[in-house]
Amino acid sequence: MIKERRKRTRVPVGFDITILFEQKKIKVKTLNISLTGISCTNSPSFVAGKECSVILNLNPETSLTIQGKILRADDKEAIISFLSMDEDTFFHLKRLLQYNAAEPDTIDDELTDPAFV
Repeated sequence: MIKERRKRTRVPVGFDITILFEQKKIKVKTLNISLTGISCTNSPSFVAGKECSVILNLNPETSLTIQGKILRADDKEAIISFLSMDEDTFFHLKRLLQYNAAEPDTIDDELTDPAFV
């Protein structure tokens, strides 16, 4: 059995998002999201190892922009690791995860453990 290395809860969600990559806005759909990254449908434009911006529109007045790096892009999905976000974006992301998680309290519990060791 393979030991799970992920330290953050992944929440399955299907939001439409925009990835700003190499001066292009690319529309994709999320597959799951965590506090440290996102899995989404792939675009032929994505290149592993390159930086991008993830733009998630919560409503017409609220949009989250997170700086990320494409870790993997294959036929079915792209994996983007979050590199940085402002404090308000982190708050909204955390609340979004709590609202959609099967066990919302685990999201707060995860904040006490480092994501990367």
